[in-house]
Amino acid sequence: MRLRQAFRLTAVLATATFGLSVPVVAGPVATAAVPRVEQHVQEQARTAVGGAPAQLRAGADPRTAVLQPGERVQVLGVSESSLLNSGGHYGLGVWARFSTLPGAVPPFAVSAVTSTAIGTTTDSVVHNVVTAGGRVFMVDRSMSDGRWSSWGEVTSAGAAGPLPGVPEEIAVTAMGRKLHVLALVGGDVYQATGDWSAGTWSGWGDVSAAAGLPVVTRIAAAATGNSLHVAGLGLDDGVHVADGDYDRGTWSVGEPAPVVGLPSAEPIGELSAAAIGGTLHVVAVAGERLYQASRDYAAGSWVGWSDLTSATGALGPVDRVSAVAIGNKLHLYALVRRWIYNATGDYDRGAWTGWGNVTAAVDAPGLGDLAVAAA
Repeated sequence: MRLRQAFRLTAVLATATFGLSVPVVAGPVATAAVPRVEQHVQEQARTAVGGAPAQLRAGADPRTAVLQPGERVQVLGVSESSLLNSGGHYGLGVWARFSTLPGAVPPFAVSAVTSTAIGTTTDSVVHNVVTAGGRVFMVDRSMSDGRWSSWGEVTSAGAAGPLPGVPEEIAVTAMGRKLHVLALVGGDVYQATGDWSAGTWSGWGDVSAAAGLPVVTRIAAAATGNSLHVAGLGLDDGVHVADGDYDRGTWSVGEPAPVVGLPSAEPIGELSAAAIGGTLHVVAVAGERLYQASRDYAAGSWVGWSDLTSATGALGPVDRVSAVAIGNKLHLYALVRRWIYNATGDYDRGAWTGWGNVTAAVDAPGLGDLAVAAA
């Protein structure tokens, strides 16, 4: 599939002010080479399970501090009755408390939300995406002033258009000022691109057909350079990766499963992905443990599954996982019994922290879903 030309964004812009005027066939398990970041982890873990991340700056207002440039994240959470936002700033050592999305009343019932995703374009706008009632909606936050847009519908006729079925899961990743939205429908993956420089949306392209991706039940996405990588969990319980090269305008599928095998005898339940430089990191939950495999696209090689839980400590059953890359660090966010925990792998120091209790730090309500992005 050639990467598709885009349609105009006019209809979505009428309802969502994006200018923000409103406040792989499974083989045998491979011998997993341990990534450099995991060496000496046990000795260097800094934060025990259950400990709250420190609020380091006395007197700082977290609501404004988390908007300052630097190592920061934004979190989209879903409780029983609300869509919630929080943010963390690693450089300043602060977290903002969770609050409902201000000035952004969703055109759907929160109880109808089935999947969430989040991504940040280079104009420092955080795009919060949800599925509800078989449609895909988005609301934006500007990190320059903290303001929120209104909700817009990605699946409207004036934007990407309707999907060929009900989306079971979504994933997003940003490349420059373009946001790539991926939707899993009936085992197939579809992709639409919002280009904020051109003010256009593409229609939905069939990634599965273009790349030769098998039927998948989970999806995750990340980008390296001008390439989009879609990780999917196949019916064989192997992870398969489709690569969209936007310089060449082509899709292909890589088959890491024969190389990296399966992470454990337990089936994979959750999947996430993030990229550090030219390396794609795939994080999977199997049983009550987290595993990681990575592909270096410059070297053209995979590093097999490693057991992250042995580095970070055990949490119990993980309901959601979100991997976020900031600089040369990989931040993991896990939702366990409706509480949020965070652990960080520092690839410069070669160390992982243990799990910090974000929920305790920000006095968050119990969450049923979350998505996290570097901001």
